[in-house]
Amino acid sequence: MSLNKYLISVLLIASAFLASCGSDDDSGPAKVMPDFNNPEVILSEAKKVLGDNVGFAFKGFFLPDSGVQIAAGVEIENKQEWGIKFYLLKLNKYKLEKVYESEVLQGSFREAMIKKFKFPDFSNELIYYNSQDYFLGSGGGEVFSYVINFEENEIYYSHLFSDTKLGISLFVSENVGDNLRNFFISNFRRDFPDLKIALKDVDLQ
Repeated sequence: MSLNKYLISVLLIASAFLASCGSDDDSGPAKVMPDFNNPEVILSEAKKVLGDNVGFAFKGFFLPDSGVQIAAGVEIENKQEWGIKFYLLKLNKYKLEKVYESEVLQGSFREAMIKKFKFPDFSNELIYYNSQDYFLGSGGGEVFSYVINFEENEIYYSHLFSDTKLGISLFVSENVGDNLRNFFISNFRRDFPDLKIALKDVDLQ
């Protein structure tokens, strides 16, 4: 009897040990990978990480690896801050995690043009943002435009501003190379043929 009791005790200890080993992330129901080829799912998954104010979410190849990468933007509007932020999310096992977060930039995702695109100077995909007519009125206004390069953590910036004294001018940030600079200028010249290139940025606020 004592031997049987000993064997039973050993079996109980072994069972408890095996149960504890199986109680990690692999236990429970099998996890289902979201369909990251579905734009609605991409937006929904981005909101789980960034909140409901996500203005866009695109899957793309923003970094030189094959993992799931989601570029997203959030509109910020509170007593302390106003503007937009850009994020890059990467899939870690079954969970999206933030790997990049921009500072708060001037702009809004309302009525804006946002798209991912390839540019000859870069191997990775980029995000292009243009606020379009949202900050323009009959008496003037401004247009904010950004190209987001997540691989180099760089934001390339151009700012069109217009009023009765300044006319229509375009400022392009100093970190922009020649080809991308021409890209910004040609985009704006299609709508504003008479624009001048400004050496300094102007704050119309």
